[in-house]
Amino acid sequence: MSEIHVDGYSPTIKKRALSRKLVAARKEIGMTTTEVCKRLRWSATKLNYIEKARWITPNADAVNDLCELYGVDGKEREALTRLAREARERGWWTRYNDVFRNEYPGFEASASTVRTFQNTYLPGLLQEAGYIELVTNAAGIDDPAEVRRHVAARLQRQEILTTADTPCRLHAVVDENTLRRLVSPPIRVPQVRHLIEMSDLPNIEFQVIPTTAGLYPGAGESFTQLGYSDPGERDIVFLETSVDDRMLEEKDELQSYKVRFDRLCAIALDATATRAFLLDLIEGDE
Repeated sequence: MSEIHVDGYSPTIKKRALSRKLVAARKEIGMTTTEVCKRLRWSATKLNYIEKARWITPNADAVNDLCELYGVDGKEREALTRLAREARERGWWTRYNDVFRNEYPGFEASASTVRTFQNTYLPGLLQEAGYIELVTNAAGIDDPAEVRRHVAARLQRQEILTTADTPCRLHAVVDENTLRRLVSPPIRVPQVRHLIEMSDLPNIEFQVIPTTAGLYPGAGESFTQLGYSDPGERDIVFLETSVDDRMLEEKDELQSYKVRFDRLCAIALDATATRAFLLDLIEGDE
């Protein structure tokens, strides 16, 4: 079993690493999931939740039972039990369980790169407070206290771009219509100014696909791809809809979205042209 390199990562990533290592340990001795369940008198659902990293908080007893069954001992076992303890810690996003409907912030918090294409709303990492309020209201949330919590949660997500020792690199591509929907100057001007300021940072690249591009391939689906500095951690693609969210991890799926993003970048205005577009968007409003 390979070494575990997840120091500094979020509990969410540590949970995923723990599940991956346990699967590797099982496969190393050639044991099937059916055999594991029979030996430990577990349900298939329980083992599936563990191996798919769907457990809410890793159970130390379950990890020890699996280590015992797989013959994992010594330093490897110590590393796995320590990982289980650390994966049980609570990240800042757990304070906003009423805001976030999945574990996405936990995956995003440890990402070294974020590549995102958005065709409806601006990327959450680049939203200004007034725009966040607007989006929250559009989702049917009007209570002032709830709106404030949504704003606070999203602003805290954005800290990965500016406060980390090695800030996350963000490359965002948006359809022009995401900006054209900003019809109110009191919202449009601060938001566009914020985009200009953020895109001046060395770790942020922002591009706009103009309407003159026509109906381009990939226009109908927003997605975000998260990458990690540790080569042992696979990238993740998130697809978010109004109904549910999907997380893709298979190599062919990741490659497909990488190619798709590269093509979208090629269609979009470059950084200089995008900046000029943004300035034109607020000309006369200030």
